[in-house]
Amino acid sequence: MDKKSLSPGKRVAIGIVVCAVGVGVVALGVYQLGPKANVFAAWEFAALPVGIAFAFGGAFLALPRSFVRTRALIAALMVTALALTADWIAFGPGVRRGFSLNNVRGPLQTSQMLGRLLFGVGAVLADLLALWAWVQFLRTPDK
Repeated sequence: MDKKSLSPGKRVAIGIVVCAVGVGVVALGVYQLGPKANVFAAWEFAALPVGIAFAFGGAFLALPRSFVRTRALIAALMVTALALTADWIAFGPGVRRGFSLNNVRGPLQTSQMLGRLLFGVGAVLADLLALWAWVQFLRTPDK
C-alpha cells in the first residue's frame, strides 16, 4: 500500500464531511433563492451546482475503490455540475458584476463581453470534459 494514500476509515470520514458541506451549500443556496423574483438571474443560483459538485466529490471519496462503475457515475455527475456552473456564468441571464474593469471605457460593456467570452470558452471546455466523463462512465464495465 502506498504511504501517501489515506486509510479507508479516514477516506470515508473526509468524504462524508465534504459531502455534508456540499449539501449545506445547496441548502443555503435554496434558502437564499426563496425570496428572489428571478431565480435564474440571481447569483445564488451558481451556488447550487457548486454545492452539488462538492456533495458528489465527497461521495466519490467515501466510496471504496472497488465500486468502479458507481465511482465513474459520481465522477461524471460531479464534472457535469461544475460545467453547469461555468455555463451559468457565461450564458446565464443577468449582469455579472464581477467582470468590471474600471479602466475600460467605450460604447459597449467591454468588461461584461470579455468576461462572458472568457467564461464561455471555459464553459465549452468544461462541457466537453463532462461529455468525456459520461462516455467513460458508459464504457466502464459492470461488475
